[in-house]
Amino acid sequence: MRRLSAIALLVLLALGALAGAASAAETWRSQQAAGPQGDFPLLGEVGDIECWNGEANRCVLITAGNAGVPAGIFAYDGAGWYRYATVCGGHEGRIAWAGPTEFWTISDQQAGQASTKDPPPKVSLCHFKDGQVVASYGEPTGAVTSYRQMHAAACAGPSNCWFGGERLPATGVNQGAFHLRWNGASIVAVPSSAEAEELSDPGRTVTGLIHHDGEFYESVEVAGDDLPSLEEEEAGLGPSLVHRIDPLAPTPFKPLFGTEPFGFNATELQGFQLTGADGEDLWAIAGSAGFAPVAFLRLGEGGLSQLLPEDLAGVLGAEVAVASVAAEPGADSAWLAIRPASDGSLISPPARLVEVHGDGTVDAEVALPLVGDELGGEQIGPKGSSGALACTAPEQCWMATRKGWLFHLGPDPAKQSDPALHVLITSRPRDNSLPTVPPIELPEDDSGDKEGGSSDQEPVGEDPFEVPKPKPALLYKIKQRMIGASTLELSFSLRAKARVQLIAKHRRSVVAKTPKQVMAKGRHALRVKLDPDRWPTDVDLDAKAIERKGKGR
Repeated sequence: MRRLSAIALLVLLALGALAGAASAAETWRSQQAAGPQGDFPLLGEVGDIECWNGEANRCVLITAGNAGVPAGIFAYDGAGWYRYATVCGGHEGRIAWAGPTEFWTISDQQAGQASTKDPPPKVSLCHFKDGQVVASYGEPTGAVTSYRQMHAAACAGPSNCWFGGERLPATGVNQGAFHLRWNGASIVAVPSSAEAEELSDPGRTVTGLIHHDGEFYESVEVAGDDLPSLEEEEAGLGPSLVHRIDPLAPTPFKPLFGTEPFGFNATELQGFQLTGADGEDLWAIAGSAGFAPVAFLRLGEGGLSQLLPEDLAGVLGAEVAVASVAAEPGADSAWLAIRPASDGSLISPPARLVEVHGDGTVDAEVALPLVGDELGGEQIGPKGSSGALACTAPEQCWMATRKGWLFHLGPDPAKQSDPALHVLITSRPRDNSLPTVPPIELPEDDSGDKEGGSSDQEPVGEDPFEVPKPKPALLYKIKQRMIGASTLELSFSLRAKARVQLIAKHRRSVVAKTPKQVMAKGRHALRVKLDPDRWPTDVDLDAKAIERKGKGR
């Protein structure tokens, strides 16, 4: 009898443990940023939420603001969300972390360069570092070098970031999608806004960018008039939906996955969105833009392949748009923020989320806010449809609705108190135009180009003897330009035959140089290929005249 009682006790304990584990499963709950009056206002449209390197207590979001909350940046430190910057906000803005206290934003243009469009296009960049905006990049609207609208950003570190967006205008000097690249020293347009290039980019709007396992990947949206590039045709891919980016290659955008396996026209899909932690599979997920169901791709050891979900409830069927995606690190699953592809309802819908696992199974849909005591429901009404998503660990995620209400999956982590993330930034520097390379430290010397010029006049003075004229410089009319993202060209004129070499240095180290060449009097040009990861801090054009034999004898 005692033995049976002991067994019964063990069974009860086991059941209790299982019940405890079930009750300990994390659920989504609202966790809004506190306002200045102790209230919890809607933040306005949140374009993006990103956390640094899987740290759940080091996150930022970008908002367009509203009538009560100015556009800008909010940060989360584990204890709560708080205002971080009143500048650099953006409508559907984007964020890319480059270090624990460094990140970039795709933001609206600042005052003085803003477009008259409402909402304004996302056509400028802010560089945040160590508690301040260290640089702002933008171009006046209507110029040849004007930035196009950007939708995606990713960084591999402090000196390697990519930003991608809309197709370039058909009337421009180049075709393709608009890209900017940060190489640690300057922002470079790829392809160039002013110089003709051939990058074999088929010119589809970029919708996603990610740095994953040492490589950059981008996804694009296929429009009805899109044709495959020559590389895509040769690979038999059709219009490519995902590219790998090789920054140093002559054709940096490499097609990876065509449209044939889907069995329907790719124009019925939204642009793919990319997510995934290093060391795990990369997800590419696209919502419906027509009658196609939500589409999934996974990039693993076997390459990029289609995932067919087991969606028995039809949650991800036709006319379901995907607002954002976030892989849950360590869980082999991804969350999708979904909403109707065309929502004409006047009633604010609930936010809808669904989790899809690596084996294709689709969990039941989650509507936020939760209702009902058995679900841990909250006494708040709908706060808008689903928006930006971010996940940093298993059962540790954030979601912002389109109106700017925040929901959190998981407990609060330990608080971090990094001073660089506990400031209020209120200033943004003036926009920098596209920088190139350090200038050549040689003044342009046009002496002797025209007869009868001031250089032929004798100096005025009391000395009755003629003062010798200064010897004209060997090099003159020096000009420099960038060809593409990383080729520097220097053009110059020589007044005499000379031995010439172009040398680029990063601090004291030579990072690029041409062979020494003997050149005749006249106009010439030299080119060097620069390393984007070791951008030059000094450029020198070394020229030594070659004297004729017998001179002076």
